[in-house]
Amino acid sequence: MQVTDPAVHLFGMSTVIAASAGYSAQTRMARAWRRRPYAPLLGRLAVAIFWGCGSVAGLTVLGIPTAITVPIALTVLTVVTVVLAAAFAGGLIRPTRRPGLSART
Repeated sequence: MQVTDPAVHLFGMSTVIAASAGYSAQTRMARAWRRRPYAPLLGRLAVAIFWGCGSVAGLTVLGIPTAITVPIALTVLTVVTVVLAAAFAGGLIRPTRRPGLSART
């Protein structure tokens, strides 16, 4: 059993299914975390994960070996994670303020 077998069975060759599952996950995440300032970001990350799984599954069905697609997908995921972690740790990205709350100075 390969790493991408569950994704291939779930999404098949249809990347439309992966995209719709990603958008469904985004709306569910946004509803579940609606009071948190990072809810939209978490929803977008869920969409990106679903799109990545659907892309790898679609390329696997087309015959492109997972020895090529999985390392590329993991590299992209690692780079995005490191950039976001550095941005949060450095203070470049801050939580949005709720309307009606005064900013502390």
